[in-house]
Amino acid sequence: MSLKITPKTVLSISLVGMGMGGIGAVAFADGWDPNSKAGNMSRDANARNGGISDTRHNLTLSYLDSTLSSHAPPRATPMDFARNNYAEVCVYCHTPHGANRQINAPLWNRTVNPGNYTIYDRPTVIGLEGRLSLPGPSSLTCLSCHDGTIAIDSVLNMPGSGGYGNNELGTSNMAFLDNWPNSGGAGTVGNHFTLGGELGTGDVNSACALCHSAPDSVIPDFRLFMLGTDLRNDHVVGITFPTSFGPGIDYNEPEVTIPGRWAFFDTNGSGFAEKYEVRLYDSGAGPAVECASCHDPHGIPSENSNAVSQFIPSFLRISNSTPNASDGIGGPSGLCLTCHAK
Repeated sequence: MSLKITPKTVLSISLVGMGMGGIGAVAFADGWDPNSKAGNMSRDANARNGGISDTRHNLTLSYLDSTLSSHAPPRATPMDFARNNYAEVCVYCHTPHGANRQINAPLWNRTVNPGNYTIYDRPTVIGLEGRLSLPGPSSLTCLSCHDGTIAIDSVLNMPGSGGYGNNELGTSNMAFLDNWPNSGGAGTVGNHFTLGGELGTGDVNSACALCHSAPDSVIPDFRLFMLGTDLRNDHVVGITFPTSFGPGIDYNEPEVTIPGRWAFFDTNGSGFAEKYEVRLYDSGAGPAVECASCHDPHGIPSENSNAVSQFIPSFLRISNSTPNASDGIGGPSGLCLTCHAK
């Protein structure tokens, strides 16, 4: 999906405008670091910015100052050579029309990998023999960026009039992506980068990993988010959750189950699946653990009742460190202990 560029060329472009106020080791276990242009705030003090636009899932990388409207025109960024800057936050994943019919996901606008994954192969360790399967739609959406096989700008429809790709089966189309007229020149023609292979391996010369895999740099290190297609060393996804609970069963029973849709741990008793509640997605074989069971790509405020809050790192639904102020959920292994009865 991408044109190879020499490391020297990419590094010089990537550092322009980023500031060079000291280069030191930046390794952060929680998945965030102060060198990111994303503030990771759910809302700023003036309530003009925040939300997904202030997270790394804003692929325009146009994080605005608190004095600017979040609807202001995006600024050119050093990343514009590596992907189409569509100048819209949502379009990298969603489209209001002509969505991908290949996957059961809301108005999905991206190409997906239909299932070429190596899945977890130690079922006896967790006692879930016969429940393992390939990732479902609520994992394939995440993996469409994070497995490193699909360009991060590989959409079906571009924003604005005339951007309709007429490609509802979701096949990647390089020629279509090259037609984006507002990319600031020919920098992205034939040059559509993937996030990168697992832990920054693979063809890094044509991936974001070329720069975002250096632990001793001012550039954020993204290797933690490069999952690859071998999922055996990641938390199991596509695995059907038990349906029997009680003594000897190492799993907690969800409070709410809606057959054919999902089950969720209704921690506040509302009967509604809140963003900060773990859920299990039913794609036909029963409620299953998927990527979106534990992560919300739009971000989860660490204090759900606070208008100005920082998101839980790595888009987790429940903090594994500090309990959320409004519901008390979280604490050491808070996310894990939602499902696992230990």
